[in-house]
Amino acid sequence: MMSIHHILAHLAPATLAQAAAPAAAPAGNPMPEGTIPPDFWMPVGASTIAGSVDQMLAVINWICYFFFALVVVLMAYFAWKYRVRSNSHRFRMDGPVHNTPLELTWTIIPLLLCVVIFFMGFRGYLDFSQPPKNSYDIDVTAVKWAWTFKYPNGAQSDDLYVPAGRPVRLVMRSSDVLHSLFIPAFRVKRDVVPGRYTHLWFQSDAITGADHGYHLFCTEYCGTGHSNMNRRVYVLGETEFNEWLEQQARWIDEIDDEELYFKAGPKIYARCSQCHSIDGSMGTGPSWKGLWEKVSGGAGSDQKFADGKSYRDLIGPGKEYATPEDYIRDSIYNPGRHLVSGYGNVMPTFKGQLSDRATDAVIGMLKRLDEFDSKGQWTKAAAPAAK
Repeated sequence: MMSIHHILAHLAPATLAQAAAPAAAPAGNPMPEGTIPPDFWMPVGASTIAGSVDQMLAVINWICYFFFALVVVLMAYFAWKYRVRSNSHRFRMDGPVHNTPLELTWTIIPLLLCVVIFFMGFRGYLDFSQPPKNSYDIDVTAVKWAWTFKYPNGAQSDDLYVPAGRPVRLVMRSSDVLHSLFIPAFRVKRDVVPGRYTHLWFQSDAITGADHGYHLFCTEYCGTGHSNMNRRVYVLGETEFNEWLEQQARWIDEIDDEELYFKAGPKIYARCSQCHSIDGSMGTGPSWKGLWEKVSGGAGSDQKFADGKSYRDLIGPGKEYATPEDYIRDSIYNPGRHLVSGYGNVMPTFKGQLSDRATDAVIGMLKRLDEFDSKGQWTKAAAPAAK
């Protein structure tokens, strides 16, 4: 069930947010300029819509407080007034049975309150559903169990980076099951549905920099690795965002070929680690441990696939895959073609998400798994710090 702030993120009027003045951060808890401090009900607010959502929640809460108190007080009063006396052996039947003005009052006033709340909420829903024309578009792909954010210049990231002071539209799709993207600080939430595109938009003026970010969750349970989809949103100033965007688009191209496997490999493996281990432990997908030996004709190469074929049957001169590298590449781009026995067809394709150099980094890492720890970090003492 969605909580009240999930619902209100779709209902509150965005136009009222411009009137919400940023409040000072509580002592000992520094927050970016332009944020709204958290309260009992809501987390920190950091978007232009956050103020109006909080205001509407406060109005609804106070209406509920008032009528709760009114009902409880009247209930206690009537229970006392019409109680059965200790010296009486009959039920009281002399109370009022009808009062037209009172009945009209308790019908019309709540009706008007509901109409006002609906009008405000529907106006906000329409504003929320129509992003501004100058929005900055970011493509979002949800898979079990990760997010991929792709930017107009081709850059990709696992966390979300957005420019401050500019409307941002997320164009979202799912590669497998139902997901749901929720950013509490921005008061926005939208389901990500397989087979269709959905979108949401927001604008944040509260710059976080690249060191601290706001929470981003998947709020639709999507399997065992659901919690691994908890990510961060970083709001950067225009200059810093443009610099990050340019660097992110070419980061892998700046790595020397001989260093590719230990600098780029662990960063890419972080996306694969949700399903594949490198220490032999069981996961949603088969472990990478010993995989290179299998595809190279060594130990385990006679292991069967679901279709009855083995690595020896598929890989080699004149066979479906001439080299082990061909098999690894096709397994990344077409993971359902040959399923390892005992595993389901749950891996999404990474075609269009991993470049040739990224695939080379994965293959290089697989060849030298003994140089990495169980978390995919390079353990060579002479290893320079990977950027």
